[in-house]
Amino acid sequence: MELTWLGHAAFRIRTGSTALIMDPFGPGLGLAVPPAQAQANVVTMSSDDAHHAAADTVSGDKPPTVFSDPGEYEASGLQMRGIRTTRNPGGAQSEGEGENEGEDKPQAWNTIFVVEAEGIVLCHLGDPERLLSDRQIEELGTPHVLLLPVGSPTGLSAEAAVELVNAIAPRIIVPMLFAHPGNKAGLRELKPFLDELGEKRPEAQNRLTVTRATLPEETKLSLLQPAASML
Repeated sequence: MELTWLGHAAFRIRTGSTALIMDPFGPGLGLAVPPAQAQANVVTMSSDDAHHAAADTVSGDKPPTVFSDPGEYEASGLQMRGIRTTRNPGGAQSEGEGENEGEDKPQAWNTIFVVEAEGIVLCHLGDPERLLSDRQIEELGTPHVLLLPVGSPTGLSAEAAVELVNAIAPRIIVPMLFAHPGNKAGLRELKPFLDELGEKRPEAQNRLTVTRATLPEETKLSLLQPAASML
């Protein structure tokens, strides 16, 4: 299994002849994905936010199969499971809010996706607004690779992200959703998470290849270089 971080929360996962893009973003983020990395058979979207749900930017010989809902799926040789949580789309209350506090507002959703291929279990957490419950963690199973949001302005704090790492105990952590050049989303820096984890910043790789034989015995942090370039 080969992982490429496109930027923000977007990854391209390659396994055999199948390519999966998770949480594709649109040009409004300020980044452009190289055409070769924008091709996929399957797409997962953790929410309906434009920075996580731009399936129209994904190309290929035919339109990709797109998943965003909770449930169990099989597509192009991938075994997938979606687990619904919630997210906070707005963050702190802005000036002018509160005038219609009595009105019911729909809860924004977040779908965690667990993907299995080649004996590797990968989990993309999306952008949950709070720590997962014990039941939700149990639903994840035992992912080998955890794609972890560490700098979301409205989601998990650095402390909560590390608490999740300890609860899930993956073999490999790949940070995502943190500030990087060109990204206009206003994300937090990576350093607070690294400090909380007690790790120094590792050298970033262009891609990560994972096999059952190369899985580390203890949890390892892998940092990827975003493939997208600034617009």
